[in-house]
Amino acid sequence: MYKITNNLLDINPNQYLMPGHSQTRSNHPHKYRQISTSHNYYKYSFFPRTIAQWNRLPSNVFAHNSLDTFKGALQNINLTIAPFRHLQ
Repeated sequence: MYKITNNLLDINPNQYLMPGHSQTRSNHPHKYRQISTSHNYYKYSFFPRTIAQWNRLPSNVFAHNSLDTFKGALQNINLTIAPFRHLQ
């Protein structure tokens, strides 16, 4: 999702992603609107599944301006707990 958001892939984000609805202090400005679907074959495909995870990332992860530093910031987050928590 980082690569799509930052135009590092030849995928037009505007074709698949819509900006999120609200901005609160627990959210980040890179949030996308969740895709709703009632079909499991689409519900668990890339965009619906990844948008949910992407939107739960803490805002400090997005302070990094390169893919490598973004990946490094993700290593400090437990991605199995919702909302994601920093590892100690």
